[in-house]
Amino acid sequence: MSQKIWYFTNEAAIALDLPAKKLRELNRSGLFKMGYHVRDVTPPNSKLPRYQFHVERCSKQLETPPEKRKSY
Repeated sequence: MSQKIWYFTNEAAIALDLPAKKLRELNRSGLFKMGYHVRDVTPPNSKLPRYQFHVERCSKQLETPPEKRKSY
């Protein structure tokens, strides 16, 4: 049985111990790389974006000191 690694925003926020609003802000700020830390799974013709976060990769990015983090 495979373990889930990509989580929708609310699930990822819980796993990362952050409010979902903060996770969205961090994503918009360029902290996470699209396709690596986060992926867009929005259905065609949808007006609202749907993102999934790779919790392990996001956690590592958040643990990196701010002065050493890459921006995307």
